[in-house]
Amino acid sequence: MGRRLLASFQSLHTEAEKADLQKLSCLLAAMTESGLQAVVGTPSEVSEDSAQDCLDSLFLERLLEMMTQMKAIRPEIVRGIPVHRFLRRMPCKGLAKQHRIFYGRSKVTKQLDEFWSHSWRTKAWLKYVNILFLNNGFPAFVVGTLCALVAFSLSLAGILPLQRTVGPANAWCTIAGSIGYYMTLLLWPSRKLAFLDIACINQEDETQKSEALLSMGAFLRCSKSLLVLWDETYVARLWCIFEMAGFLHSKGPRADKSVLVCPVFVGPALFAGNLGLSVLLLALLCADLPLFPWAGIFISAMVFPCMVLFAYVVLVHCRSIDVVQHQVRHFTFEHSLCHCCESGHVDDNGGEVSCDRLIIFRCISAWFGSVDAFESLVQTRLLKTLVCQLANQVFSYWRIVQATIPAAWAILDLHESRQDAAAAVLQTMLAAVNYPFCVLPICSLLMLRMAYGVRSLGHSKWTQWLLSTTLIAVESLLFGAYFLCEQALRQLSDDHFGNWLPAHLVALILMGAVTLVLWRHLPAIEMHWDSTSNS
Repeated sequence: MGRRLLASFQSLHTEAEKADLQKLSCLLAAMTESGLQAVVGTPSEVSEDSAQDCLDSLFLERLLEMMTQMKAIRPEIVRGIPVHRFLRRMPCKGLAKQHRIFYGRSKVTKQLDEFWSHSWRTKAWLKYVNILFLNNGFPAFVVGTLCALVAFSLSLAGILPLQRTVGPANAWCTIAGSIGYYMTLLLWPSRKLAFLDIACINQEDETQKSEALLSMGAFLRCSKSLLVLWDETYVARLWCIFEMAGFLHSKGPRADKSVLVCPVFVGPALFAGNLGLSVLLLALLCADLPLFPWAGIFISAMVFPCMVLFAYVVLVHCRSIDVVQHQVRHFTFEHSLCHCCESGHVDDNGGEVSCDRLIIFRCISAWFGSVDAFESLVQTRLLKTLVCQLANQVFSYWRIVQATIPAAWAILDLHESRQDAAAAVLQTMLAAVNYPFCVLPICSLLMLRMAYGVRSLGHSKWTQWLLSTTLIAVESLLFGAYFLCEQALRQLSDDHFGNWLPAHLVALILMGAVTLVLWRHLPAIEMHWDSTSNS
């Protein structure tokens, strides 16, 4: 391995650099062949003198200096994969056992838009759906809405029929919006460059892999943001916590603003919400049922069970936040999990692999000064960032809007031509803005806060299902109360002005103000302090 490493650096010219590389070869060879025990001085089959000679070499100071400054061993080590390449290749190739394919798709770079931190225990398709929605969701939302508006304009111009007949002619806007949304979601050419370990670190060559691991600080330092694909195994994995702590260290006091924690269930939840709402509204529009009572019964029968399931998932997530706080408060380097140690430092082919703990230990010593300082940062600053994101940012305002935007497309389809055509168009547009941008986000936020408040009531599944049903029942009552108030405003507006335009304008102003107050000024959920914690 030492010879292969030395050969990879032939482009360096100074004798000092070549001498350093010879010592680096010695160090990496000891790491690969001897494992962690030989390097840290614990008894093993390898003589302590040979390992100590490597560690006592002058190169160790040079290596630690580079690690402290978070620099790469070689500039070519820092690589990134274009997001659109990953999204197009992953469904066909998968992540497992496709190391060469993804590594060949990455490229050398000096700047990364995102660093993707994830647990290898998480299913690949969950990661894919999350990355898909996080990168392409907003462009899909914009394009889908523009397509719906184009269909609405063509309907007003008489090019598309507006007759209230049973069939697809009732749903031009919803059809156009859905097609535009999902085509963009799948095909949008995201220009972001991201770090994904399986694509940016050569998994086949132990020398290049060791170089990349020793240069992990450079990957973190040149990344603009950190995306944490979180699941219940994340906080137990040493690499995951190390990456997040390293990013916070590299970016300074304001690093929290560049961290995005996304539980892996969020992507599938957004997909199911948007697709389910689109299909439901398409069926409703094509059936052309009267709003009272059949359309209301149809919507309730289809939506209520799905919403109860969603509330149950939210409750489980809220309960997991407490578990995460306990785990991170008691995190230690010694008891954290590492894949190489779990596999006995043997790869799938039976060959010996180096221990990642050594590299992580050296990086921790260089960046934080000691393991104790690293653990202290994890148990304080990292914990605060993680809890703040999980409790307040998982279902953000724009994610809810993107999931519920089919409601706006359906409202455009419900437009009715009246004598006062301009007023009819304006009131339809106001309603199309009000529901997905104000009413539904308000109801969602209130449900989320109530779910967090009752998360500890009962521990059995039946109790959790009962709480979920109660939450959706309360949310339905709130929505129904608003709908009745809107109907009263419509009637009042129709009596005095002959149309519903003033009613929709007043409703939008009031609900917009409530939305602004709740989403911008409602106090954030803070982490609770564990009285049993020693920290």
